Amino acid sequence: MKKALLLVDLIKGFGQEGYDKNMYCKNVEKIKRNLQELVEYANKNNMPIIYCCDSHQINDPELEINGGPWKNHCMKDTESSEIVDWLPSQGLVKLTNADSNNGINDKKGNNNLFRIDKRAYSGFYNTVLDNLLKYNKIQEVYIAGLVTSICVQHTAADAFFRGYKVNIVENGCADISAEKHENTIGYMKDDYSAKIVRIDKNKLQ
Repeated sequence: MKKALLLVDLIKGFGQEGYDKNMYCKNVEKIKRNLQELVEYANKNNMPIIYCCDSHQINDPELEINGGPWKNHCMKDTESSEIVDWLPSQGLVKLTNADSNNGINDKKGNNNLFRIDKRAYSGFYNTVLDNLLKYNKIQEVYIAGLVTSICVQHTAADAFFRGYKVNIVENGCADISAEKHENTIGYMKDDYSAKIVRIDKNKLQ
């Protein structure tokens, strides 16, 4: 079964202090090394890595100015929407609506590195992610990132609804509290039949 790694919102607004101060998830500090190991594992195992990144526009419904719950954050073409400095991004392929039938290389390293911009919680909503995965016959996804109870959960839900086998890398996700993180992990296990795994010493188990 072909697999892919989905890294959700590992961008500066959420994962690096000094950008969107109201959105920064300080618990990301506890999982940085785990995420770096996860990327190393994916590269060693020829698993494509797909960053799913908030890249908001001013009329997005989740923004407070449009009646949504959140202040402006991770806006398109700002530093807040850039991938965090502590994960690899050099040489990635940015996919747009024109790239829905994009072939994923089977080579190691950054030939397997992609970015999809999203304007809502889920990496699948109004993006080319589903087409990309199906075109490349990927049936199983590993999901990690920020934050567990919002964008990770919604991406996992959409993967489940579309028939993918879902794995959540528990120690590769973080939330604003341990309680929110743990409750959401349990919910995804129970309601999406997600397998809960951990990265440890460059191995998933």
